[in-house]
Amino acid sequence: MKTIEKCGKGNWETGVAENQQQQFIQPVVDYWNNIYPMPDELVVDINELVEVKMYKKGDILLVPGKVADYACFILKGLAKSYYIPCNDISEVITKFLAEKSIITSIFSFYSRKPGNEYIVALEDTVVACLHYEDMQQLLKKHPTYNYIIRVITEQYLYFLEIELYNMRKPLAEDRYNFFIKHFPHLLQRIALKDIASYLGMSVETLSRVRGRYRKTH
Repeated sequence: MKTIEKCGKGNWETGVAENQQQQFIQPVVDYWNNIYPMPDELVVDINELVEVKMYKKGDILLVPGKVADYACFILKGLAKSYYIPCNDISEVITKFLAEKSIITSIFSFYSRKPGNEYIVALEDTVVACLHYEDMQQLLKKHPTYNYIIRVITEQYLYFLEIELYNMRKPLAEDRYNFFIKHFPHLLQRIALKDIASYLGMSVETLSRVRGRYRKTH
């Protein structure tokens, strides 16, 4: 069996006790097994390499100018990704990331260059994280893991295209309908101002759209 060496910690700081690791990592193993059954050797390596992190509501997981060393699977909780345009103080929210989402700066993680976005926990959040170098080891060693990551990437790109198409629709109602269709479980978990930022409209416009939606549904 080829030895897997775990990479050192990067810019994701808060860990958990080692005796808690297994119970948190198992949902990740189950999720990946549902994509394609993993051999025992791969499961052993995953348990060795994945790190579980816990964040409090309001904790900043990533800041601009830092390289995203980890890709994380959200086990419990909610986060948002946003950037702040030059000469402005307003957040432009690009993503909401809830359970079973992958949380990282895609550009930074894969390019190994500093990113330009913040990632902040909106709730107390638990994530299972894999360092970039550790992922490369798994990809080189395990063909099954290559397939699993390919499927996850395809799913991400599929939804990204749908999201980009809908976010560019000129009617505020259409953008809100997209949010309702794909994220109904998040309506009670996210502040209106954050939903408005994500949908590219003011809070006042969002309130009017929500009012009209309630009258017809």
